[in-house]
Amino acid sequence: MIIKDRMAQLVLLNDYRRQGRRVFFNRDELNLLLGIYSRKVAHAVWRDYAIDHRSNMAVFSVYRRAQEQPTFAITKVMLRGDKDPNYILLAGKRQIKSARRLPDIIELLDRQLNLVD
Repeated sequence: MIIKDRMAQLVLLNDYRRQGRRVFFNRDELNLLLGIYSRKVAHAVWRDYAIDHRSNMAVFSVYRRAQEQPTFAITKVMLRGDKDPNYILLAGKRQIKSARRLPDIIELLDRQLNLVD
């Protein structure tokens, strides 16, 4: 049996990290999102939600029914060079509002904004 002696090799973690950071909703943002969601569920407007994470964005989607396309999607986007995220409210492929603060988006949804087909 032959055992090869391996020399320790220094590995820099920065070399293995992705160029873009993954974006997530923090606890305060989730509290705001789930707060508006629970109010809309209580009024029988929304019935389901989903959270998706991509390389430079996190998406909170709400549904009237679980098997439909999202009624609204709130997207948190981190663009390269930006320190603060941008929040975008989408209805289908249409952009309804863009803001630097999530409460501005939540306020719009709280004003009984409903999608008209």
